[in-house]
Amino acid sequence: MRELQRPREKKVHWHADSDGRHDTIIGVVAELPIEGVVVVRHGMPGEKDERRRRKCFETFAPELVAAGCTNLTLESRGRTADERDRKMLDALRSQRRLDGTLRLDHAAGPADPVLWIADAVCGALVASRVGNRRWWAHLEKKMTVHLVDDASRT
Repeated sequence: MRELQRPREKKVHWHADSDGRHDTIIGVVAELPIEGVVVVRHGMPGEKDERRRRKCFETFAPELVAAGCTNLTLESRGRTADERDRKMLDALRSQRRLDGTLRLDHAAGPADPVLWIADAVCGALVASRVGNRRWWAHLEKKMTVHLVDDASRT
């Protein structure tokens, strides 16, 4: 992934890149020996981002453990937000939805190129969900997608 980084970029980032650049990024990601778990949240309009994140994490973390994952590194969002992530993990443990085998770390986005893979995978899935399957078609066989819906939605 680091080879995809442009000279003045801090990290490879999907959002602001061109379709051609997306083709290149997905071409590299599709060749990696990885399997992924992606959780998509359908919440209420106006639902706070932290609630969406928590609801996704409630599915994501147990899926990782079930797949044999023992280390999870999330992109750091600052000390306060990182602490909320750790509290989410602790809450899942206290609810016995997780055992103590999953270790959670945070890393700065520019410092860990593996985090850039998640950004590309999510970008490809979002594009697919709005009608452009161009990139997701290369990844979908390697990914398990979970939809977390809000039962109170109307």
